Amino acid sequence: MKKLIINCDDYGWDAPATQAILELGAAGQVSSTTVMANFANDADLRALAKLASPTLSVGLHLTLNAGQPLSPAAQVPSLVDADGQFYKSSQLWQRFLQGQVQRAEMKLEVAAQLRRLAAAGLDLSHADSHQHLHQYPVLGPALLSILRELGVRRVRRLTAAGRLDGRGLVLRAFARSSRAALRGFATPGALVSTFSTEPASAAGFRRGVAAAFQRAEVVEFMSHPGLSERPGSPLMRVPEYAFWRGGEARELLRELGGELVSYASVG
Repeated sequence: MKKLIINCDDYGWDAPATQAILELGAAGQVSSTTVMANFANDADLRALAKLASPTLSVGLHLTLNAGQPLSPAAQVPSLVDADGQFYKSSQLWQRFLQGQVQRAEMKLEVAAQLRRLAAAGLDLSHADSHQHLHQYPVLGPALLSILRELGVRRVRRLTAAGRLDGRGLVLRAFARSSRAALRGFATPGALVSTFSTEPASAAGFRRGVAAAFQRAEVVEFMSHPGLSERPGSPLMRVPEYAFWRGGEARELLRELGGELVSYASVG
């Protein structure tokens, strides 16, 4: 039987996302989430630690491109701007390509994010990254090597399965560039990102999962649910929350010959 992981990204980013993920996890409608350690507050982490289980895995949503670092800004000066904020993804990538980002500082911050989640009692199953940083050309292999050094053994594999739009082609190019760096990690065989480009629906779920199941035995569905939309974000969080909350995905998954699993089943 095929296996599907439904992973909710962005836990801790804001209250609407955090509450939506907690509700969906408690209802058994999703099977995994990844935490933005530099955004989640202590109450967020305590609530998630109570909910985490073999059927609801918890990972790190590695973030070097939003908010502030957990490390003192003076210890990671190549990662932050004059206001002590992380650079945006494109800026970070360009700075890395120009040799302006120190690997030691990236490792320091990644370790701080992992350490904060571990201190909250979370047994981390895997890692992914905000806006797919860990699979950016050149930058991605550096981040993957850091994750490996810090003991992470499972990561998201970016494939953009089922996506034929321009962004899908870019993501596929990113995936090819980091293929060698993923060796040694356990990963799902494909990633479904259907709901990143269209409102969540049964038809979109079926189409994305069916396409991914043709390529892999274990598939991850990337989700960004929320109780409200986030200003300035292209994500459609409310439709995602409503779709998962409705419970239709489980029946559709059975029809497609799959079962819902957590990241603990990978590798």
